[in-house]
Amino acid sequence: MKRLQLEDLSKQLGFSKTLISMVLNGKGDQYGISKKTQAAVLDAVAKLDYTPNKFAKALRTGKSNFIGLIVADIANPFYSKIAKNIENVLFEKNYNLMVCSTDENEEKEKRLVEMMINQQGVDGLIIASTFKDSSFYDQPRYANMPIVFIDRVLPLFNTNYVVIDNYGGALEITNHLLQQGCKKIACFSITPSYISTIEDRVNGYKDALSKSKLKFDSSLLKPINFEKVEGDVETALTELLISHPDLDAIFALNNNIATALLNILKRKHFLEKGKKIKIACFDDIDLFNIIDKPVISVSQPVEEIGKNASILILDIMDGKQTNKANIVLSTKLIER
Repeated sequence: MKRLQLEDLSKQLGFSKTLISMVLNGKGDQYGISKKTQAAVLDAVAKLDYTPNKFAKALRTGKSNFIGLIVADIANPFYSKIAKNIENVLFEKNYNLMVCSTDENEEKEKRLVEMMINQQGVDGLIIASTFKDSSFYDQPRYANMPIVFIDRVLPLFNTNYVVIDNYGGALEITNHLLQQGCKKIACFSITPSYISTIEDRVNGYKDALSKSKLKFDSSLLKPINFEKVEGDVETALTELLISHPDLDAIFALNNNIATALLNILKRKHFLEKGKKIKIACFDDIDLFNIIDKPVISVSQPVEEIGKNASILILDIMDGKQTNKANIVLSTKLIER
């Protein structure tokens, strides 16, 4: 059967294609089209076999059945697994998922939020925010927008979130390295360093050292630029092997850093010097199960993060969740 086109719709309704297009793009008020005419167009689009248009449906019913997911980097296995679990839950409830990456860029996050709300008409947002504070989301225009934050929390912001115990996980994995006899443990962090997950992991690392009567050495804490992971990891490792020949462990604060580190250690000129260095990572990925060098890791409950975030956003939209929900999930140490 032939799909109804804009021209066919114009003939049936007796309105111009331009007028119909304006209404479907949410510009009816802007161009002075009466509410009655707009309603007639939207009602016809909903009833006729016109090219599916979620915007028209959203304008007519107040629902698009789309949820937006904004993360730092969807290519990161951590976020892609969370996205898959969110998608699975939402699909069962007849909702679709729209995913975007911020690349840890605040301006990009602003544009993505505005785009998803104003242009895509999403019913709710799940966000791993890269913002330093809550001022953007604390604006009155977002007061009634269902939002759930995952992975990260914004300081001094009373909101709904699903996160893991980053501090406890970092404390546990650093303690494990200390119990294995490691005394010189470097920590490879990631920018932006103000992100709550990174701050908590660094604090867990520092406190584990302090409780073991080891003085924190700032030269062992290496910031890795989010946009230059491979290069920064190699530079940091080279510096450490020269300045700290007794280095016996490196704690990578995420899986991208750990992967880059393993690749660099595999190179010939790093192999001998890096052979005895233990590698630990805050996250557990499939790669760690198939490589020769054992990686001690903290497993994050990605499935639970996705499920909890999905159920929470749906409950907020349905009015079942009126109080702010703060869900903190535990990690698990994987010894290899």
